[in-house]
Parts: sequence; structure tokens; C-alpha cells
Amino acid sequence: MKPQQERDENPELPVAVRASASWKRRRHWPRTRYRSIRFDARFADGREEQDVKIDAVLQGWRYPADAWCVRHGAERECPEEGTGQWVDYPYGRPL
Repeated sequence: MKPQQERDENPELPVAVRASASWKRRRHWPRTRYRSIRFDARFADGREEQDVKIDAVLQGWRYPADAWCVRHGAERECPEEGTGQWVDYPYGRPL
């Protein structure tokens, strides 16, 4: 169960999300690489937060279908390496 302070009744949801991908090397197996994806969120007041915890920002425990659509839409618009396009909340369509 999540702590009560994380389950605020009126949290602010983002209006758009984007994904950024980069390749990293594993510490124990230096010849192997893996793709690391970070998420940025844009809110209605124009503020942007970088490197957010996507499930916490999109409230995956409360709106699982919306969180799934937005996350997969952002990953779909993200290139193999670099920053992708913004996608809207709650549909995950590119803006």
C-alpha cells in the first residue's frame, strides 16, 4: 500500500509527456548495452519537470489505463536514441 501523502485527492496531472532514450553499458558485462528511458512532464501552467517517475506523475494506481496509453505513446514516439515528441494525456497521441 502506498503512503497516504502520495495519494493526494487533488493532484495535478500533466497535459503532455515525452520520453528520452539513451544507451548505457552494464557494469558487470561491459560489452552489453541496454536502452534507458527517462520521462519529462509538462503541466497546464507551462512548467516542465524532467526525469520524473512516470507512474507517480500519471497516478498509475488510480488511472491505470490512461497511464499505460500515455507511457506507451511516449515510448512509441521516442527515437532509438534522443528525445521524442510530446504526447498528450490521456490518449498518448503526438502533439
